[in-house]
Amino acid sequence: MSDLAEPRIIAWAGADERAEETARTELADRLAAAAPDRPDAPDGPDGPDGPGRIDGIADEAARRLADIPPAHRAVRGALVASSVREAAELLRTDRALRRDTRRQPPRPVGLLFPGHGSQHPRMGAGLYGHDAAFSAAMDDFFAAVGPTGPMLREAWLAEDPERRIDEGELGQPLLYAVGHALARMLAGWGLRPAAVLGHSVGELVAATVAGVLRPRDGARLMAARSHTYAPVVPGGLVTVAASARELAPFAVGDVSVAVVNGPRQTALGAPAAALAALEHDLRLAGFVARRTRIRQPFHTPHAVPAAELFEPAFAAVALRPPELPVYSSATAAPVRPHEALRPRFWARQMSDPVLFGPALDRLLADHRLLLVEAGPGQALTALALRHPAVTAGRSAAVGLLPARPGGDGSGNGRADREAALRAAARIWVEGHQLDRTALN
Repeated sequence: MSDLAEPRIIAWAGADERAEETARTELADRLAAAAPDRPDAPDGPDGPDGPGRIDGIADEAARRLADIPPAHRAVRGALVASSVREAAELLRTDRALRRDTRRQPPRPVGLLFPGHGSQHPRMGAGLYGHDAAFSAAMDDFFAAVGPTGPMLREAWLAEDPERRIDEGELGQPLLYAVGHALARMLAGWGLRPAAVLGHSVGELVAATVAGVLRPRDGARLMAARSHTYAPVVPGGLVTVAASARELAPFAVGDVSVAVVNGPRQTALGAPAAALAALEHDLRLAGFVARRTRIRQPFHTPHAVPAAELFEPAFAAVALRPPELPVYSSATAAPVRPHEALRPRFWARQMSDPVLFGPALDRLLADHRLLLVEAGPGQALTALALRHPAVTAGRSAAVGLLPARPGGDGSGNGRADREAALRAAARIWVEGHQLDRTALN
């Protein structure tokens, strides 16, 4: 895997279906002429299907596309490949992306930001040093967060699986940083989202992208947030394939509903002393239950002391009305200007239940969108893909980073770059105009 060339986008377009088919056929002919003669020919740098070959074809495709006026790019196609053979196979098996924007006008982009539980070592690190906007945003965060910046950077880039990135002190600031850096990368491509929605700590990323917080202040808030966890008792969340109503009999005493991700995707939170009994009772009742990677009962009354400690930090920064619609996973509604200016509104995000499912319902009732998940994993993408608005084709969803940590196993972050390029290809085929560098 380490000998593979860097993935490249190969894009083409035409004013109508016939012109797109002509462009696609010409590309297939070029790929066939460049493909190795033997099916077992190597794909590495020294083989006939080496990196120079796919780079040359991708560069030629980019030049041809630049010669087509934007008004004549109505029918679009694209693929992402690391070798001539892979590109040819995608075309041969009709697995390239294609879309007629005359019949399906481009939907605005909505950004989704994941929260605690999605983190993993080196999340998004494959883009660091490769995308200028992403890299600058991460560096800005580590500089603005204060004395913990070098430690956070080391923890992010470390491959040591023993790093405690599941702890809030590490995982949550890094989730904020990576989510915001991905949004900056998209902005560098020329995209401005029509709306944003965050899950848990992702709500603060959404607030930053919407202009409620300046990025520097967001970084300082994440540093302050890390010092508020001490009063929160050890514990965690248990996800259950059931509705909040079905789980009401279990949400008593120290147990409460912490997350509602969908009609039958709910998480209960509890202190450590109650978790084992809770799991036992749920399974005894026939429910499928799984403990998450969160080690404290956030989004429950047990986190109120942390929220109270966090609130003064918001009073010390400038809060502004949103510049674009930001949907709250605490209220399941757009954040109103007066709410955005209240420190308590944002601080209580730590202890209020996450109503991501209802918030997504409202977002997709208000807008037809191409949802782009800006964060590690694709948990929110998976939730969106099951939403009726997406299954009916009114909206769509794609993730910017790989669905699973580890990617291609190369250790060089290539899987991160490939996932980002696939998202760029999907956004471009949707009908959006991207900066040319995103397609190179």
